[in-house]
Amino acid sequence: MPPKPRVRTHTAAFSDSATDSCSSATAAEEDYRQKRDRNNIAVKKSREKSRQRSRETAEKMERLRRENAELEQRTVELSAELRTLKDLLLARAGSSSARRSAAKNEKETSSSSASSSQSQDAVVLADPDTVNIDHEYTSTS
Repeated sequence: MPPKPRVRTHTAAFSDSATDSCSSATAAEEDYRQKRDRNNIAVKKSREKSRQRSRETAEKMERLRRENAELEQRTVELSAELRTLKDLLLARAGSSSARRSAAKNEKETSSSSASSSQSQDAVVLADPDTVNIDHEYTSTS
């Protein structure tokens, strides 16, 4: 608790020059002392506020550093996940392209062999006894 300022309790009833100069010197000293005491109190408050702001800033910096590290880790994890998903997508797109190419080749092959299968179908239709249960064509003779 700050010291209490001194209060003047006694005033001289008689005033002579020696007493006046002594009284005014004492009054000036007391005024000076009161100002110094108030100033000391203000300085203490100011320094404590400054220390408090400094502590708060340090705490905030530490919290932001932790948050930044967490966000950087999350970025690394998401980048890895993105890379994996892209690889899966490219693999699927590549396999569907391969399937489309295979289907296209199969279609071309089937269309060219369609004329030969039509002639086989004509044989089958001509002689239904030549067809096995496995749908393979065999000759009876």
